[in-house]
Amino acid sequence: MSEQQALVEQIISGQNRQLQLLAASGLVPLPPEQLVPIQVALASSPDQEIAAEASKSLQAIEPRFAVEYLHNYATPDELVWFARHVAQPQIVETILRRQDAPRELLEEMAPRLWPEAQEVLLLRQDAIIEEPAILVALESNPQLSSYAKRRIWEYREHLLPKDKVPPKKAAEIQAEADNWSEEEIQEAIEEVRQRQATGDKLPEVKGLTEGQIRLLPLPVRMRLARGASRQLRSILVRDQNAQVGLAVLNGNQLTDQEVEAIANSRTVQPEVLAEIPKRREWIRKYNVVKAVVRNPRTQVPTAIKLLPRLIVNDLRVLARDRNVAHAVRSTALRLYQAKR
Repeated sequence: MSEQQALVEQIISGQNRQLQLLAASGLVPLPPEQLVPIQVALASSPDQEIAAEASKSLQAIEPRFAVEYLHNYATPDELVWFARHVAQPQIVETILRRQDAPRELLEEMAPRLWPEAQEVLLLRQDAIIEEPAILVALESNPQLSSYAKRRIWEYREHLLPKDKVPPKKAAEIQAEADNWSEEEIQEAIEEVRQRQATGDKLPEVKGLTEGQIRLLPLPVRMRLARGASRQLRSILVRDQNAQVGLAVLNGNQLTDQEVEAIANSRTVQPEVLAEIPKRREWIRKYNVVKAVVRNPRTQVPTAIKLLPRLIVNDLRVLARDRNVAHAVRSTALRLYQAKR
């Protein structure tokens, strides 16, 4: 047995308190890969003096030694100790980069990370997809950077399975959209503008194409939907997230032709179609009513509620339309037979 190994075993045995106190203070001749785990263990000692001395010594450790140890040797329990007790940037970022860092630890660290460390965590796609609670915890960080906000929405919309992350309520999304500053919105637009995309560019959105607009974070798309130009409205109303389409309906003065086009569209979300009949000025237009009822994406209850407004000939046509739900066809047939 080597002298170093014998010294380690003597410290661990606990038979020599003075030796443990020296080890806690870092005053024994051992390399960091042997001394650090001993100090971490002693930091939980029931002997308060030894525990305090070990904790003090570890918190004052030279970062280059700690980084090397944490990167190459540390166990998950040791990663947890350093994450909870040492706030030096190099040490925290080393823990975040460890592939085997406990997912629960990353979730615990997320709410208190500064912007640069947030970026490091957001690079851990493997961990976030495996444990989406990390992302939810990061969203609660009061220091959340504009970059982190954009990446979080990218994860939510494009990377995380919908059943693995709690969906945000409409009110939460709206509140977040309201809280995005003009500077953050411009940063998001500029970032997307630099990505390659094909299609015609829209000058009113800094030359973005339709594909680039769809890459913008959801809160930004919602903000753009308010007071948007007609061309931009036609894109955003067909957004994959219904909240954007609803923002277009509720945040603009739409022409009758636009409303009819939306009602006829097979690419708008069902929630958007369901909103149209709620507006008295729109539902008075017969062509809008007919378009909503005949749209296969319209929710069945909405379509059935509007059926009595249709004239006999349109009921007859609808009763034979295989594109709409069976319940809508059968109800249209009954109404047709009753009215003819």
